[in-house]
Amino acid sequence: MSYWFSPRPRERVEELFGRDVEVRRLINALESNSWVAVLGPRMAGKTSLAIASSTEFAKKHGYSTVYIDLRNSTTLREATERILRNLPRGVIKKLGAYLSSITIKGLEIRLKPSASASGALEEALRSLKKTVIILDEVQKVREGLPQFLNALSVAFNENPELLIVFSGSYAGLVKKLFSQTYSEGLYARQPIEITLNPWERDVAEEFLRKGLDECGVKISEKELEDVLWELGTLPGWLSSYGLRRCLGDEHVKALNRVNESAVKEAKRELENILEGRSPNAPMVIKLLSYGATWSELERTGISKRALHTLLDALINDLYVVSKSAIGNRVVYRFTEPSYRKAALLVGQR
Repeated sequence: MSYWFSPRPRERVEELFGRDVEVRRLINALESNSWVAVLGPRMAGKTSLAIASSTEFAKKHGYSTVYIDLRNSTTLREATERILRNLPRGVIKKLGAYLSSITIKGLEIRLKPSASASGALEEALRSLKKTVIILDEVQKVREGLPQFLNALSVAFNENPELLIVFSGSYAGLVKKLFSQTYSEGLYARQPIEITLNPWERDVAEEFLRKGLDECGVKISEKELEDVLWELGTLPGWLSSYGLRRCLGDEHVKALNRVNESAVKEAKRELENILEGRSPNAPMVIKLLSYGATWSELERTGISKRALHTLLDALINDLYVVSKSAIGNRVVYRFTEPSYRKAALLVGQR
């Protein structure tokens, strides 16, 4: 079995493929005592980069790493309780005044109804010794976000042995969250941004060939072309295809299964981003599947302002639309195959 195709986030930099520059940048940022924000589209490998690079830094400098997935934490209280469940027992024991329930082994930690979540979070993080905290999908914390970032900032400023790495799939939203609270919540300390883009084609080809060769699977030029045409060059989807091939699936079956998952995920994201927008927005999405100019998109009847905010979300939040000059025209289109296909299915069950 090739470890290049593991379905879990990578924990060692040796397991990261084609990300040497980003690894060095993240480690250098941690060594300079900076906040770090790892941004990019879904399936680009943000979590793997954050964990593996932080682990490498930790080994070198005698730190420990704590990874926390915040995708199901929408409030300050929920985020705080999830973070506390992942901290050392010695730190938790110091928080008796804040907690109503402590079951360390069962991960059951609850704040008292009257307790200050931000106060508990500050105190816990101030107590940590030589620790890198990785907060994944931080943009999900909507309720109490300014207090959440402020608590992190206070702990970061008062504890020189605390380092924090943020990541999120809605990259533009993560940046907006920081910019909105930056002067107050982050005390004028903007995170160092590290953006992961889809691989270049030659890197994607090398990744598939190398990984499949390690598990004894041959891939033809035609099959390789099929994969890159259908899935694009995001590491996560290529890894899913490679894993299925290594586990015995034939090319067509593996490709169809992964393609189905990629399109389903892309459709869900597009429908989420369309929620509450202009009724003409779905038509804009469909046109972006083929590529369209601003004037062509406006002909759907969408207002200039609504079109601008929609394109901003697709370009700067999800990183799934690009604009490029073709002759004397500027054309907007989806960059990844799964989004082009999903755009045509938006609104269908």
